Amino acid sequence: MISPIIIVVLLCELLLMSFAIYLIFSFINKTPFYPSSLRQLDKLKAEGLIDFSKYSKFIDIGSGDGRIVRWANRKGFEYADGIEYNPYLSLYSKFRSVLNPNVKIHNKNFKNHDFSNYDFAYLYIFPEHMDAVKDKLFTQMKPGSIIITNTFKFSDIEPNQKFEKLHIYYVS
Repeated sequence: MISPIIIVVLLCELLLMSFAIYLIFSFINKTPFYPSSLRQLDKLKAEGLIDFSKYSKFIDIGSGDGRIVRWANRKGFEYADGIEYNPYLSLYSKFRSVLNPNVKIHNKNFKNHDFSNYDFAYLYIFPEHMDAVKDKLFTQMKPGSIIITNTFKFSDIEPNQKFEKLHIYYVS
């Protein structure tokens, strides 16, 4: 019989190896995890700069641990999806969202996703990825849809509004 101590040591080693693989994956793909603040979105909603009731289909691009997707679900969006390229974060996010039936996490590259069903997009991704998703969002999302970027903005389009670190764009 295997000693419980050996099992614990093996599990710890497996966990450390998984974390190392996650770090290497994040570094190679330039997709580090830096969580968004719910406070900014709550404040944006509370100040009424955007009428959130006009929107029902939410997507978080680079959803990380899924906190923003779950936030959108709690705020009344009909459904809230997240796209996360990192398989470790996707798995963690799916686990954290298991009790939210209207939350769906996609483990994929946003370049392979259709955004035509969404009317509200949130992004917190590195600048080198911003312009790659910009064209898809502005061509696939319907007029009147909203796109909010955190910290970074699109290189050749000025935001319609700015709130703290959030850049707000309307699709026309």
